[in-house]
Amino acid sequence: MGRLFFLALVGLLAHSAPGFGRPEPAAVFQDAMVLQRSVPVPVWGTAAPGEEVAVEFAGQRKVGRSDAKGNWAVKLDPLAAAAEGRDLTITAGRPVRLRDVVVGEVWVAAGQSNMEWPLAKEAHAAAELPRADLPAVRLLNLAYAGQNFFAKPFDRDVLSRLTPGGYFRGAWRPCSPASAGEFSAIGYYFAKEVQKTVGVPVGVIHLAVGGSPTEAWVRPGALAGDDTLRPLLAGNWLENKALAGWCRQRALENLGPAPGGGGADATGPNHPFKPGFLWDAGVARLIPFPVRGVLWYQGESNALDADRVRQHDRLFRILVADWRRQWGLGDFPFLFCQLSSVGTGGGYKSHYWPEFRDAQRRALADIPNAGMVVTSDLGHPTDVHPRNKRDVGHRLTLCAAAQVYGKKIPFSGPLVKSARRERSTLVVTFDHADGGLKTRADEPATGFEVAGPDGAFRPAEVALAGDTVSLSVGGLDAPTAARYGWQPYSRGNLTNGAGLPASTFVTTAAPK
Repeated sequence: MGRLFFLALVGLLAHSAPGFGRPEPAAVFQDAMVLQRSVPVPVWGTAAPGEEVAVEFAGQRKVGRSDAKGNWAVKLDPLAAAAEGRDLTITAGRPVRLRDVVVGEVWVAAGQSNMEWPLAKEAHAAAELPRADLPAVRLLNLAYAGQNFFAKPFDRDVLSRLTPGGYFRGAWRPCSPASAGEFSAIGYYFAKEVQKTVGVPVGVIHLAVGGSPTEAWVRPGALAGDDTLRPLLAGNWLENKALAGWCRQRALENLGPAPGGGGADATGPNHPFKPGFLWDAGVARLIPFPVRGVLWYQGESNALDADRVRQHDRLFRILVADWRRQWGLGDFPFLFCQLSSVGTGGGYKSHYWPEFRDAQRRALADIPNAGMVVTSDLGHPTDVHPRNKRDVGHRLTLCAAAQVYGKKIPFSGPLVKSARRERSTLVVTFDHADGGLKTRADEPATGFEVAGPDGAFRPAEVALAGDTVSLSVGGLDAPTAARYGWQPYSRGNLTNGAGLPASTFVTTAAPK
């Protein structure tokens, strides 16, 4: 990262500091924080223009000087993990002392409401919260303006915070029953298990926003630079038919009759569902703070119709690639959750969830250093917010343990690899069939269908053997395609020997 680009980032991310009475670190630098081990650690902020700034931590002393606008930045050399809290001191005139700073692993948890869902409302909260006194786990819960307003108008305070600098607020806190209860349940369970796995402090930065669409998390420049996504920035976003009608309607409900009270630009008034806004307000303000990787659970707001599903396939790939590029940490791990299951009753527009899940499965094969956890078996037929987040966090931990921390363990459910026709039978082969393919509780296999030349899918007879599933339909002599769990609320029950569920899928037979 060049110095000029680095200082430009600093100018975007640092606090404003009227009067420059003392150095002001960027918002992510606080008491009780976790610094990422084993990589250089940028520290940045503001001070009086032209002032020398010294940063001291763990025996290091790095000196820089603020530029004409008061922005400064230094880099600490790579740090070894340390559970003992130490002071980090920033001096420019008067010192600023950050206390109880530890070094370990830092992850970002982002997305929409299923990632946001707090531990206090999770299915196992009554038993888990009393056990949440975990000083080696640190939580930065970035609450957002308008949280829990849903379809009603934002009040004056919320409107005033609809700016990149004011939207998120939060503080690093050691994990305790008090701090964990309001934190992302998935983020909590992940942090707890990873800390046990690696034996060093673990910090999770949570900034999920309920209902938020993927395009809100993508840098506007990345959207503008892609021919298929550029229409998302056309005109006033509240009138842009390339965006989900539900998202635009919710924004109108929140912003009221005179939208724009929180600021606006050429694409319209600010709102968390606006393309690029959550990038500017959240992700951009963390960069270049080093992290190990990202946990992502999002998609419900991009799965409302067929066009949006197709659009998301490109959006998601651009999001992952651009976050990595802007962070400058290489292809850091990006672990994401496949959409869960929910029925189409009660107003849920989940008709295209099978297509969305399958696009996520295909993206996994194309995105380097990515991991995907299946959640369709944890869904609820009438609730888009299934309460069991413990198993989601556990499955993300398995991905991290195997793919990031080198543990030799099963970490994925079965993923379809290929299909071939053997006379009137379709034989489907799977990757990640550790211990052989099974079904939950040894029930008869459910959810498999086969199609012939007419393209019509029919329930199939199923035989499991090792890493293959043989599918047949009486009277169908030329099977051409298979699918599994292909309903918004999936009733598929295929697992591997480790009990991890298979991804839903559709696949065609290889030509003979």
